[in-house]
Amino acid sequence: MTASIQESAQRFGAALAALEDELDWERLGACYCQGDARGFFDAERREALVDVGLQLLDDVAAALGAGGPGRSLYVGAALAELAPILAERLVLGREVVWLNRAGPEVDELTRALVAVADRLGLDLPRPSTAALGSVAPASCDHLWLVSVLSDPEAFPALHDELYQRRGTELGTGRGELALERLQAQELVAALLGCAALPAALTTSDEELGIIVPLARSRGLELEIPPRARLTALVGDAVRVCRLT
Repeated sequence: MTASIQESAQRFGAALAALEDELDWERLGACYCQGDARGFFDAERREALVDVGLQLLDDVAAALGAGGPGRSLYVGAALAELAPILAERLVLGREVVWLNRAGPEVDELTRALVAVADRLGLDLPRPSTAALGSVAPASCDHLWLVSVLSDPEAFPALHDELYQRRGTELGTGRGELALERLQAQELVAALLGCAALPAALTTSDEELGIIVPLARSRGLELEIPPRARLTALVGDAVRVCRLT
C-alpha cells in the first residue's frame, strides 16, 4: 500500500469512527422501527452496516476498473450507504452526488457529517434534497439506486407488489399501484439519463424488474452479475451491474 493510499484509508477510518460516535443512534433507530428504538442499532448491526458497505464498494471499484477519478450518483441513500459513500470520496478520490428526500434520518446524517467534517478538517459528502433533474445528463459513471422503489413509505403499493405482499399481513395496504409505478419509471428514466456510459449501476433484484425494460427501451443494455450482496438492514439482494 502506497503512502497516499494508506493516508486515504486512515482518513476514511477516522471519519467512519468519528461518525459512529457522533450519530444519535436512538434517533436513527426510530426511523426504522416503532416503539423503543434504543437497542435497534446495537454493535452487531452497526458492524454489519460497515461490512456490507465495504463489500459493495469492492464490487463497485472492480466494476469501474482503473478509469481514474469519476462521479457517482447516489439516489435515496442514507445510513446504510455511509461506508461506500465516504470510501468513494476519501479513498477512491471520486466526486459523490448524494440525493434524498428531506426527513429525520437525512437531517441527523447531515448534522453528524457537518460536525465530523469540521472536527477532522475533511471534505465529506452530505445529502442534498435537490431534484434529480439538477444532475447534468451523462455526468456520472456510477449510479446507485438500492431499496428505493421498494421503500414502503415512498412507494407503499409498489413495495407490496415487488415483495409479493399484496393482501398479506406484511403488506402496507396503502398507495396507488398504477401511479407509483409511473413515478418509479420516471425516476429511473431520469437516473439513466445521468449515466456516462459505460457505467456501473448498483441496485436491488426487486428494482431490476423496473430498470431493465426501461434501459432497453432507451437502447441500453444491462449486464447483471451472478453474485449479489445482501443488505444489512432490509436483506435485499444487491448487484453492481454494467450499463452500456
